[in-house]
Amino acid sequence: MGGSTGGGEELVEAGAVTFGLQYRTDVGAMNDEGICIHVYGNEIEGNDKELLRFDCFRINPHYHYRNKPMDRNDRLELDFTAEGDPLSWTLDKIQNRLPIMLIRCQADEIARSVDQRDVDAALPKIVAWAETKTHNRG
Repeated sequence: MGGSTGGGEELVEAGAVTFGLQYRTDVGAMNDEGICIHVYGNEIEGNDKELLRFDCFRINPHYHYRNKPMDRNDRLELDFTAEGDPLSWTLDKIQNRLPIMLIRCQADEIARSVDQRDVDAALPKIVAWAETKTHNRG
């Protein structure tokens, strides 16, 4: 399923993007925890390749659009009432809206390079990893 990085991050390659998977604990003042899914652009130069991050936390789920050209990090909260389970919501967005979300990050070239077959092949790996981490709580 790809390799781990030093921070306990599991990597899943998917063509133009790589998904970085982490289980984060002791987050913020509320000691939140949960699945964190990073979306990295494989064609971005340098160390910071993150374009999207989905923080599927128990208490305060949210996601981030990272706009590299403008050096912005837009954080949007998820509404449990409207969106339901944050992990299910995230997986749906990865499967059905990833290119348009990448365009919002001004990563148009990467968005055009996304092959849905690569994303579809990565999703079962992400789901299996998330189920194991959620069951084991990290």
